Amino acid sequence: MKHTKSLLFFIKNQRIYLISFFVSTLFILGIIWLDGYRNSWLLVYAVVLNIIMSLVFLLVTFYRQRSLYRVLQNERKKVPFEVIQEDESRLSKQVFKQMNQQYTNYHEEISIHKDSLADHQTFMYQWVHQMKTPIAVLELMAEGNHLEKNSVLEETDRLKEGLDLALNMARLESFNQDFVINQVDLKKVVTKVINEQKRNLIRHQIYPKITINEDLKIESDEKWLSFCLTQILLNSVKYTELEETRLFIEVEETRDVINLTVTDFGMGITQEDLPKIFQPFFTGKRGRKSREATGMGLYLVKKALDKLDHDITITSVVGEGTVVKISFDK
Repeated sequence: MKHTKSLLFFIKNQRIYLISFFVSTLFILGIIWLDGYRNSWLLVYAVVLNIIMSLVFLLVTFYRQRSLYRVLQNERKKVPFEVIQEDESRLSKQVFKQMNQQYTNYHEEISIHKDSLADHQTFMYQWVHQMKTPIAVLELMAEGNHLEKNSVLEETDRLKEGLDLALNMARLESFNQDFVINQVDLKKVVTKVINEQKRNLIRHQIYPKITINEDLKIESDEKWLSFCLTQILLNSVKYTELEETRLFIEVEETRDVINLTVTDFGMGITQEDLPKIFQPFFTGKRGRKSREATGMGLYLVKKALDKLDHDITITSVVGEGTVVKISFDK
């Protein structure tokens, strides 16, 4: 029979009820007998009637929950859990609702992981392709015995930037285990980032001007904030024309917010590209002109700042420059 296995499973599941029923029946009969009542036929009739009523109750309960027990008894691949909604039982409907929600959540998580894996694979493909360029340049210089110090350092800097980007993309996957919110000296962090990029800045003849009060503290993670500022600085340098030397890093304070702005005077971003700059792998019109563009820098910056609960906005005018603003709550 179609429901034989599920019926047996239902009976097993009701064994505590059945045992309690028989024990309580015997207990009641014993009390009645000890009380002096000796009409055995009436007692038998009462017991049989009680058994019939209990069996009817169990059968009705099973019938109303039959699909639920089919799912519980059989393997998932044999009986889809959607059949539970055919039951009339409130318990079955609640179980179906919970299972359906878990099933939906599971598929959403799988979809997120698939998208993340696809992004990771695409990034790695682009990253490996990007890393080939400085390696090829170094090989050419080595073969021609033209290993000039500045040229070698420029190519190794590109390798380092690519490695740092790949490392931080991997670290973002486990962000919750890799950040600590502390009081951070904002000027100290900005100065440290600029010093780390000093060689790159000098190479492009860009001289940043910092306007930040001493000992200005914000609530953030220093390591991730440094990564975000580094990516913003690299973008500013990468897309600034050779004759332009200005780069302003300033702080504006309001009653509730501290705004850190990085202003460059480079080629700027088109209004068409501006809404898409935080999308993964988006390089835009200016990015297509650069062999180093991966379209992942600002995407990772946005993800990291979102996790740190900091806001970032970017405004730009083509031919005039770009302003990046990071806002910290006081």
